[in-house]
Amino acid sequence: MRTLLMRGALGVVLLVTLAACGGSSASTDTLQQLQLKADSWDIDQIEVAIHKALTLKDIDLLMSLWAPNATLSIGPELTASGTNEIRRLWLEESIAFEPTTHLISDHPAYKVRITVSRDRGTLHFECHMVDFETGEMVAVIEADLDVARIDGQWLITNMVGGSTELTP
Repeated sequence: MRTLLMRGALGVVLLVTLAACGGSSASTDTLQQLQLKADSWDIDQIEVAIHKALTLKDIDLLMSLWAPNATLSIGPELTASGTNEIRRLWLEESIAFEPTTHLISDHPAYKVRITVSRDRGTLHFECHMVDFETGEMVAVIEADLDVARIDGQWLITNMVGGSTELTP
């Protein structure tokens, strides 16, 4: 019985080893799928960090998400290029960074859309700005972002934001 058990265990080890060595196309497909999921996760973390930064009024966290030569457009009238201009625009034009506001940046996760193609991707989300003290919705914003993997980190290269209507 012990010999049978040992042979069975060795057979399983041999099968696992052969499966790992053979079928490189299946392994490549699996690795590509895993990389796609990892990249999608990393891109989604940009959206999570944006909401956290807006809620906490953490401009340094927000700016850590931008590529050096990125652009930001809000509506047809506000455009900023480069991190210095983008920082200024957030601090001077965003209701989230006004000293007297206490907003929570919430988001309907089911409206997030992410695409990935090698080292480039897109991210779309809504941002619901809720007054912490009254619980009232102050603004509903949507954003379309182009992102890129730069030196191993996903960063925003372009963001276009604007107001939108609440819809399910």
